[in-house]
Amino acid sequence: MNYKKTSLLLFGMLLAFFANGQQLKKVKNIAAWKISYALDFGTQPGKGTSSKDQGQAAMIELAKSLSGSTDDNPPLVCYLSPEYIRVEQNGLGGGITVADKRDTVSYLLDTAAKTATKYPAAMPNIQTSMAGDSMTVISSADFVMELKPGTMIIAGHSCKKAIFVNPASPENVITVWYATELPRLYWQKYSYLKSIPGCALAIGTSSRGMDIGIKANLIKKVNLPESFFVPPADYKINEEVSY
Repeated sequence: MNYKKTSLLLFGMLLAFFANGQQLKKVKNIAAWKISYALDFGTQPGKGTSSKDQGQAAMIELAKSLSGSTDDNPPLVCYLSPEYIRVEQNGLGGGITVADKRDTVSYLLDTAAKTATKYPAAMPNIQTSMAGDSMTVISSADFVMELKPGTMIIAGHSCKKAIFVNPASPENVITVWYATELPRLYWQKYSYLKSIPGCALAIGTSSRGMDIGIKANLIKKVNLPESFFVPPADYKINEEVSY
């Protein structure tokens, strides 16, 4: 028996074993929450024949279509921990956003092109509306948060109420119900939610006399690899896009 060759073989096997062990140690799991949101229209109109009822029903169908929402495909699924956020949006303007809360940028993933585009972590949501010949510009950065009394149970969690009011347009009010025991959830154009002392489980506003928003319908604890919250290593990173 060639003891020298045997020793070298055993030494090589040990090196491979320890190398694999080091790779396994590098896989870090994150304790997180998975939250699925469904569209929420408050008390939906009946099947009336009035133009108002028909108009509201048409708005609901349009919102469902634009959101890509189906019974098996929620419009929004979020994964969050105290440090990380991953948001998966369906429908028009959808995509996957990942962010480290300790950083100032977030990444919008394009799974088809395998690219990740940098965006500022905080981006005000800009909306415009026409009133005759004039245009009104509403930015979420102009909204002021007010904490309100009241509680609501959403997906088994007791939530508190907050509203966001734009002093220049007091008729535009965003109502948020949040759970203080869950980490904050905010991303890009919804970065105004960062000021809420908890996780927003319901977000809504009123349009043409009808409530429109989203509400959590499933919340569960999950353990996910840290790589789930960052751009994949084989993705091309595009330079930061301003707003």
